[in-house]
Amino acid sequence: MIGVITAYNKQRGFGLISQDLVIESIYFDIIDLKARGLYIGSTVEFETTFTKKGVVAKNITGMAKIKVRSTKFV
Repeated sequence: MIGVITAYNKQRGFGLISQDLVIESIYFDIIDLKARGLYIGSTVEFETTFTKKGVVAKNITGMAKIKVRSTKFV
């Protein structure tokens, strides 16, 4: 799955990931981040798992930003 980090609290050890067309955010624990340098607004790829508290994100990795080249049509 792909989403965007919308909340991140390093001191408390958790964050939230939001996805397009999905109302609820997905909780993640900081220990499940597999990349450094992620911040609010980072696009991430992740898996989900079900726990007693609901759906949580696991194996979270950052995605490379894709630069879009503009093309001019004459």
